[in-house]
Amino acid sequence: MLVLILLVGVFGYMMISDYTAIDALYMTVITVTTVGFGEVVPLDNNSKIFTIFLILTSIVIVGYALSTITEYILSKDHIEELKQKKMQKKN
Repeated sequence: MLVLILLVGVFGYMMISDYTAIDALYMTVITVTTVGFGEVVPLDNNSKIFTIFLILTSIVIVGYALSTITEYILSKDHIEELKQKKMQKKN
């Protein structure tokens, strides 16, 4: 999912703003990571709209990914706790 958002960002900036691949990757990374270093070249209105879309989409995707990872880690610990409680009850 995260790779997909990077690809969408890179291709979007290349098509909308006529950025080179490296400039498009740079813009995508600083946008998705919310670093905010600034644009390579000042953005036109279409590029600004795309950037807003990219920011909102990446926040949702990164949030979902983090919650999924957290849920997996916590559920794994929870399963271990249940196994230990069962073992204690048997003894």
